[in-house]
Amino acid sequence: MDYPRFGLIRQIFPDDPAPSPRQAVLAELERSGLLDPVRAGQTVLITAGSRGISSMPEILATLAGAIIAHKALPILLPAMGSHGGGTAQGQMHVLTSMGLTEETTGARIHDSLDMVRIGEVGEGVPVLVERAVTEVDHVILVNRVKEHSEYIGPIESGLLKMAVVGLGRAAGARIMHQLAVNITYAEAIASIARVILARLPILGGVAILEDHRNRLRRLESVPAGDIFRREPELLEESKTCKPKLPFGRLDVLLVDKIGKDVSGSGMDTKVIGRIMNIYEQECTSPCITRIVVRDLSSESDGNATGIGLADFITRRALDKVDSTVTAMNCITAVAPEKGRLPIALPNDREALDAAFANIGLWTPGKVRAAWISNTRDLEWLAVSSALYEESRHLQGLEIHGVLFPLPFRPTGELPYLAELIPSDYRDSKQ
Repeated sequence: MDYPRFGLIRQIFPDDPAPSPRQAVLAELERSGLLDPVRAGQTVLITAGSRGISSMPEILATLAGAIIAHKALPILLPAMGSHGGGTAQGQMHVLTSMGLTEETTGARIHDSLDMVRIGEVGEGVPVLVERAVTEVDHVILVNRVKEHSEYIGPIESGLLKMAVVGLGRAAGARIMHQLAVNITYAEAIASIARVILARLPILGGVAILEDHRNRLRRLESVPAGDIFRREPELLEESKTCKPKLPFGRLDVLLVDKIGKDVSGSGMDTKVIGRIMNIYEQECTSPCITRIVVRDLSSESDGNATGIGLADFITRRALDKVDSTVTAMNCITAVAPEKGRLPIALPNDREALDAAFANIGLWTPGKVRAAWISNTRDLEWLAVSSALYEESRHLQGLEIHGVLFPLPFRPTGELPYLAELIPSDYRDSKQ
């Protein structure tokens, strides 16, 4: 196939220095007085999610240390819905893989799974939470505020979702997703969260806001009574700092890796413009005709949720899929579409051949194709010659080097995009 030539481009993101997670936590605790009600000898449960938040280990360790300074006992709850297979052991493993242990955080980790019903919403829909949440003196929600991968609404992913899915664990997550089919995600999360905030000893939350490079930008401590008011405002703020593709229309998008460490849906649905949720509103932009996924990240532990968002995958990606774990996540999330297997081809070249054969008539000089590492790290892209030339005239973009042919190896595989980024830039960011 006569592929277009490609060139490297870089999105110019603000280069503000990232704050110290420790200093940010301590400053917010002092400003808000979040821990003022904590007394000596009490227990304080902190949620610990499964998303790839680079600052999370230091944030949780600092929060735990502040609780210990009050002569209270911090307890980390693996708060991640059905991730880790939905089991206590599996979720402990997820925390360990992220460096969250009793030694690194200074907090005891809750290692069992026992659900209790604390109320109901609607016509008898139970509200379930981990029993430990009802037995501690205080609860602090910790989560990143960002767009959700399954819907568009005034509240998406943040403290309220952590209350519902995190404290509810696999059983609570399943009920919330089932209810969402009937009344939408936003209403399901809000209705269950109201019961949880009213009946559990929640002090408030620590909202994490990140920059375009997925680094900590700032933290905000939010008292429980202010979460419903403040979270929509924090969501809007987060959208201004979220990395996105710089083009509204693509014929082909090549993605090196997907995984749960990248996004809850494997690929960020708002980045690729495909939510693929039959009971929620679909994205209007960007519009991408065909998506090719090359690999599944090792950090995802075989969970290939989101693989169904692609049109073509490689055999390499398929061989890493744990069908049991993937099914558990997709069924719990009431999103079987995310677990459907696309057509798998033997290598990168054949997968790209199939994609380019399914975009209609095209010529190398006009086709709009982009190559990214994943949907989280979007500072660098390789783009076809048409987009490379277009980038010269777009604000916020700079071109690097010269056009090159796709560097296929004799096996039909490509290197990862990260290997093509100029070494001087990589070294400066280490």
